[in-house]
Amino acid sequence: MSSFIVIDDDITVRRVLTSIIEQYNLGVVCAEADNGLLGEEIILRHKPDIVMIDLLLPLQDGISIIKKVKSLNARSIFIMISQVSDKDMIAKAYEYGIEFFISKPINVIEVVNVIKKVKEYVALKKTFKAIESTVMNLGISSGENCDKKADTAKRALNQIMADLGILGDLGSRDIMKICTILSEDAELEEALEETQLSELLKLLQSKYSTEGRGSASDFKAIEMRMRRTVGKAMKNIAAMGIEDFSNDKFILYSSSLFDYADVKAEMDYIRGKAKYSGKINIKSFLKRLLVMLEQNA
Repeated sequence: MSSFIVIDDDITVRRVLTSIIEQYNLGVVCAEADNGLLGEEIILRHKPDIVMIDLLLPLQDGISIIKKVKSLNARSIFIMISQVSDKDMIAKAYEYGIEFFISKPINVIEVVNVIKKVKEYVALKKTFKAIESTVMNLGISSGENCDKKADTAKRALNQIMADLGILGDLGSRDIMKICTILSEDAELEEALEETQLSELLKLLQSKYSTEGRGSASDFKAIEMRMRRTVGKAMKNIAAMGIEDFSNDKFILYSSSLFDYADVKAEMDYIRGKAKYSGKINIKSFLKRLLVMLEQNA
């Protein structure tokens, strides 16, 4: 059964969340905190599966807690709960490691649905770790293991592109190719943060030329293809969220491959509530995609 910690300075919110978790048999609340310093302490002490945490807290805010705890390699999944509607602040929270966001006032159905999705994610991670451990114990050679990893990554990439509705796009082939290049070169992937997008695209262009592929074109054309494809993916995910906010693919990809603030902006744009659509960041998309592939490796 999943273990929870609830951190909120409002005792009513803590009681409501605890009641929902217990009533719907979602897990056990092992501790609570009403301020940021105590919250950080009990997370590190209890190491819960899931932390439900307010953004604005006395003594230390939720983002600071997540940043510190994540830096210590804690494996808890974070669900942020807040009334804050500032898109930049919410985007920052996702950047530092929250997996899902629940808006106040508390909606029982939303809380139950989000927790169920998070529990599925936790169970999936544990399954992958068990499989990895079994493979290591069986003594599979490093060469076979690398082949299996590459094959798994290829299948995962195809599935993700299909889920995003972009599998047949030319830009998706560019995205999958560059992800393959990065995943096969540990040093290059390690330096991704400091590498300019133009350098990555020139590397991809060079790879295409070496392979004698006519679709290589210049790196600016490659960038345009990828930008259109990532934009289409965001639009597709936003449309899913508008149709059904609890859609599995929307919940998974809206925060893992994009900044949720940008997906929300795209949703508002589609609805006609905003003049501008969500921002496209190809490098950020690639980085997030690689993280997702590593989690499924």
